[in-house]
Order: sequence, then C-alpha cells, then structure tokens
Amino acid sequence: MEKLNIIKNQHFNLDKVKDLYSIQTWDPKKIASFHDSIGNKETPLVRLPGLAKHLGIGNVLLKDESPRFGLNAFKALGASYAMHRQIKKFPQIKIFCTATDGNHGRAVAWVARKLNRKAVIYMPKWTVPARIKAIENEGAEVHVIDQSYDIAVEMANIRVEEGNKNGNNYWSLIQDTAWDGFEEIPLDIMKGYWTEMYEVTQQLKRETVDVLFLQSGVGSWAASILGYVATQWKNPPICISVEPYSANCLFESIKVGNRVIVQNNGTTIMAGLNCASVSTLAWDILKNGLSASMSIADELCEEAMRLLAYPIPDDPLIISGESGSSGLGGLIGLSRSTYYKELKEKFNLNKNSTVLVINTEGDTDPINYKKVINEKKY
Repeated sequence: MEKLNIIKNQHFNLDKVKDLYSIQTWDPKKIASFHDSIGNKETPLVRLPGLAKHLGIGNVLLKDESPRFGLNAFKALGASYAMHRQIKKFPQIKIFCTATDGNHGRAVAWVARKLNRKAVIYMPKWTVPARIKAIENEGAEVHVIDQSYDIAVEMANIRVEEGNKNGNNYWSLIQDTAWDGFEEIPLDIMKGYWTEMYEVTQQLKRETVDVLFLQSGVGSWAASILGYVATQWKNPPICISVEPYSANCLFESIKVGNRVIVQNNGTTIMAGLNCASVSTLAWDILKNGLSASMSIADELCEEAMRLLAYPIPDDPLIISGESGSSGLGGLIGLSRSTYYKELKEKFNLNKNSTVLVINTEGDTDPINYKKVINEKKY
C-alpha cells in the first residue's frame, strides 16, 4: 500500500523564481557573516552510502541542522536575522512575540534573551511538554491555547497590535508566515535561512545535487532553500516538497494553482509541519519552483527516524525528529513506490542520482523519539 501522494507541478517555471526582486537583492555572504558574528558554527553535511544503496540511489547527502546554536533545530538562523533587523529599525523594542509548534518559539526566546528582551510565545493545544519546557527554560512567557497553530498565530498578532496601539512599537511580531500587510519580517526570516545553503554550497565544492526534498509547513523555509538553489546554483536540482497527509496545504494549493486552506486536525506527529495554509511570500516561490509536491503518512517519517538512529553499516548515526526526518521519509516512499514509477523515472531518482535531504531538527520531543525508534530496529 502506498504511503504517499505526489503530484507533478503544472505551474513550474523556474525563471519566475529567478526574476523575483525579493530574492535578487539577497546577499548570502552578508547573511552568513551576521550569523558568524553571533557565534554560528557550520553544521555537518554527511554522506549515507549504506542508505543510498538500500534505496537504489547513487548518493544520499544529509545536512544535519540538529547542532545549530545548541538549539536542536535550524530555526534560530531565521529568527536571529529578523530580530536583529527589527532592533536596528526599532531599538525601543522590549517584547518579541510569536506563535510556534516548538522550534521557532524556542529560537525567538533564545535570541530575545541574548538581546535582553522579553519573549511571549503562543503554542497550539497539541504541543508536547518537552517543547514547552525548552521555551520556558529560555525565560519566555508561554501561552498554550486550546486551539490550532493558525489560531495561535492570530492571537500573537492581536497581542502585538494591542501592545503597540499607542504607537510606541515596544512589541514586535516575529512570525515566519506572511499575509497581506505582514511580509517584511517573514522575508527577513527567510533570508536568515540562507546561511544553511551557503554552508551546503561550500561543503559540496564541485559536486552537484540532482534532487532536493524539502519538508513544508507554512512553506517559508522550503521557499527560502528553493530560492537559494534557483538563484545561486548554476544547475538547480529538482525540488520536491513533503508534508503530512493531514496538513497538506501546499499539496492542495499546487493541485489547484492557488493558495488554499486545509482543515488540519492535529493527527500528525510532524508537529512543525502541521499548518493549514501557505505563507503568501513562500507561495510565489514554491508555486513556480517546485517540480512536484508530496504528502506522506507518519509511518514514512518514523521509518526515516529509525534508519538514521540505527544506521546501515558505513552510515553515521543521526538523531532526527519527526519533522526533521520527513524529507527523508518522502525520499524513502518515492524510491520504493511502484505506483509512481513514471514520476520517479522523470525525476531521475536512480542509481546515478545525488539526492539532498535536510534534517531540520533533532529529538525535540524526546519521549516520542524514543518510542518511535524502539518500535523496530534495522
């Protein structure tokens, strides 16, 4: 039985991505230099020859973001850059506010503490205690609401608007999803993520990537990475997005050619991807830059977690969380698929191809991580 759905993107036009002014002005060296100034250390790009052979693929490369800033996820790259830009613009800021499923909120709280500012974080009802505790340990004020992530975003936005209603600009909303009238900060967050691919580019040297799997929630990170390879790489790879079955807003949007809202019910373990709508900024890039969009069952990301935790001989051990492993889950599902054989051949997913996946988080839910990896050892 297939554990994925995948559709080819009929709107693909990479030239439109390259022509976006918002991306043309970004300077990856400048962004990476900023992160160096706050103590960034390059995260590893590892080879998985055992897994590649197991899946019938030439090379599998994995960028491991779990060591980033000691925060177990990549999110601080975007949050730190956006918050730095906001402080330069409004030095009077006292409170940073955001909504989060975990990793982004911890990043905002961590940066706020470094800047001697306060952080107020809104979290949806299904958030696991470990992620709440990690944010509270950074000194943030946390509000867990009895509703979804998208409602948490609305509540954070209202809180900031109320805090700034007298015009003092003491509050700043650091949200990675964009909507009409709120695009500057999400754009800066997307810019911050470019350091990740700047590092990958240096690590690859002259090696090329044929296929890139990108997990997507609101799409900001996926769009940022896609924007980098489209504008900075001479030979951009085929890019395929990966989402949970139950929160496949990008998949459904690609299907019809317009942003749509899905009714997500919180049943996926991929908490960082459990979003009902695509960011407006991300959509312009993803609509034109993705070759295909995929939604997967939780079982595929769980299998990916186990394959990394109990590596095939010659592969390193990698700790990957539920959202972090979903790109690899998509690769596993598609590489084994018989139903999508034609698409697999079209995307050159074979023994001659080099595939890049990105582990965006480590075991940010330690209890569930142990449960998943102990279900079956490879």
